Amino acid sequence: MNDHAKQQAAAQYDSIAEMVAASELDWDRLEELRDLLENHEFDMADETDPKPFNIAFPDEAEKLAELEEIAGDCADLEEAMQRIYEHPLSIDFRSGWGSDPQSLEAEEFQIMLCTGGPAVRIMGELGFDGEPDRAWLEYQDWGTPWTQYFDIDADVLKSYARWHISI
Repeated sequence: MNDHAKQQAAAQYDSIAEMVAASELDWDRLEELRDLLENHEFDMADETDPKPFNIAFPDEAEKLAELEEIAGDCADLEEAMQRIYEHPLSIDFRSGWGSDPQSLEAEEFQIMLCTGGPAVRIMGELGFDGEPDRAWLEYQDWGTPWTQYFDIDADVLKSYARWHISI
């Protein structure tokens, strides 16, 4: 039963890593390379022996392919950001103990990614600046406790959390 939940955690992490990579992509460079390709294809349209883009501009063709892969289905930064914003089911905060309820400040966060069997969430702690200081991924299935999923890059989770947390 836990294997299904662990697989869901892996799939959620992979999706998050792709979204974060797209959000951090150099979209200006990608657009420059797309324009270069388009101009090259236009210039070659009337040639009897057109030179393929990857032959005429091998370094640029390689970089374009790399950036296109990172961009995935996103057309631009706005779309990449929109995917991140729409991804979680809920975002919750928890405060520590205090004697004055008016001065309580969030110390921890939870970003729920999916619920039921299985469920996956990002848990984390906030630093003094209100930014994610630590983040980890947990999963569970019906009747099982929350279990930490370790095959992640915590910086990717913190970057993802920053898109959702502004305190």
